[in-house]
Amino acid sequence: MGPRANLVTGAVVGYVASRVMDVATSAYYARQSEESRQREVEIAPHGTLVDLGQMLGGAVGRDLPPEQAGKVGLMAHRTLGVTYGVIASVLVNRGMAPVLAGGTVGLAAWVVVDEGLSLPTFSQYKPESHIRGLIGHSTWGLTAGLLLSLTSR
Repeated sequence: MGPRANLVTGAVVGYVASRVMDVATSAYYARQSEESRQREVEIAPHGTLVDLGQMLGGAVGRDLPPEQAGKVGLMAHRTLGVTYGVIASVLVNRGMAPVLAGGTVGLAAWVVVDEGLSLPTFSQYKPESHIRGLIGHSTWGLTAGLLLSLTSR
């Protein structure tokens, strides 16, 4: 696979894995305790994607209303998923096993993005919230790895 095909494949894999991740995290969220969900609402009243969108808007001097901030946050979330896919695809192109590449990138994303960026509020979240992030990124990694296995043959 050439460099351009590698990037395109990785982007598509990352996008699809991101969508599958959302299904897994939504399913887990529906099973979280009411106490855990309420705590998340207390920390991020509009949700983490809206908070992310507002933070990104603020970085460029814009005060985004929640609906628009949610769209920006979702776009950033998808962009990260696509970027992770490209990284995993590059690792496969350099000889790493596809499922290992997907799992490694998914786990690194959970540690750096979910856990690392939440350090200021890390201890405020219930363990279930951290587990949801791990489940989501593990799902992303497995999905990306399986898709890369299919495309790298």
